Amino acid sequence: MTGSQLERFPKELLKRFIYTIILLLIVRISIFIPLPGVDSLSLYKNLEDNTVFNFVNNIIAGGAQTLGIGTFGITPYFNATLTVQAVVKLIPEWERLQKEEGELGRRILIQRTRYITCIWAFLQSVLLVYWIRPYVFMWNSSFVLDTVLALTTGSIFVMWIAELISEYGIGTGSSFLIMVNIVTGFTKSITNSLQTTSWDNFKVKILVSALLFIVMILISIFISEGKRKIKILSSRQLGSNSIVNSRSYLPLKLNAATIIPLVISSLLISFPPSIAARLSNPVLRELLSIFIPGQPLYLIVYFGLVVSLNAFYIGLLVNSADISENLSKLGVVIPGIRPGGQTTAYVQVILNRLGFISATLLCLVGLVPYLIDSIFKVPVFRGLSVTSLLIFVGVATEIAKQVRTYLLSQSYNVSIQKE
Repeated sequence: MTGSQLERFPKELLKRFIYTIILLLIVRISIFIPLPGVDSLSLYKNLEDNTVFNFVNNIIAGGAQTLGIGTFGITPYFNATLTVQAVVKLIPEWERLQKEEGELGRRILIQRTRYITCIWAFLQSVLLVYWIRPYVFMWNSSFVLDTVLALTTGSIFVMWIAELISEYGIGTGSSFLIMVNIVTGFTKSITNSLQTTSWDNFKVKILVSALLFIVMILISIFISEGKRKIKILSSRQLGSNSIVNSRSYLPLKLNAATIIPLVISSLLISFPPSIAARLSNPVLRELLSIFIPGQPLYLIVYFGLVVSLNAFYIGLLVNSADISENLSKLGVVIPGIRPGGQTTAYVQVILNRLGFISATLLCLVGLVPYLIDSIFKVPVFRGLSVTSLLIFVGVATEIAKQVRTYLLSQSYNVSIQKE
């Protein structure tokens, strides 16, 4: 950025960028402050081929490898958010807070999310401490207590940093932290791959791989930003002979379930290979080995998990009956569809179709890294999952929109002052 561009750049926005970068550096440093008394090198060496460990380690960008006080990062808060979203649909009081109480209800749910984050952080800390017991130099109650407190405190600290980024920085803090972890992990994957890749026809392989990677990004943007616009008609328009306003529509997101089905599916599908590595029975090992990434049954099971979990989670997040009821309260109808049960059924059919299309596209994008690796022998993109790519695209798009909105509001304020 040149000097003239920097002068035209809003100072408030520049402060937000600098503030965000400083907070991100603090979080990154917390990940690499090691826990005392743990042989991290032996731990990572023995678990390097563990698929579950690699999946978790990829999400927290090497935090599981170093076992620092910030190992869990934003994952306890992420788990707490998922828990609250599920509980809201199960407990009427929580659902009332979300729908009827407005800003007060939102604040109460945010506070409860923080409490649940503490519970998740504590439970994850206890599980991790007992999981790493073979790699602890001196195991005793003092080590357990100190480590659990350190990991829990680190998770709460990261949650606080995420909220500071949301309030004073750029973008949503929790999403931003996950995106930074993904970028960090992907750069490590590129470095390791370039060191081990054969250099025969390397330029052609990289060019084709880069083109496929661009296709992945474009499809991910389409999945993240795609909408199905249903034309709606108000009671005022029904009573007149005016032309229907083409801008009046009900937007339904193509990927309403976001990345949650992908995360759960990826975690579930990673368990069979991990279990197979621990079994001594050759028959069971052979049976579970068919779930290794790249095998035909793996693709079928993964696709089935994504589609079913996508449909389940869309049912939790988007209720077609609520949409129909809200349209009736507003005096709005869908042309050619009767209010009530027919509108509910119509919206549900569209949601089911959108869910199947988004799940299919997600699985298609997920296959590209394996195709690049198997056909071109370029494992650069192997560590980049479709989950990571969607998070990256979603957060980058959100940040771009926020910056654009801020710049437009600043230019509008300047024009008003000149007048």
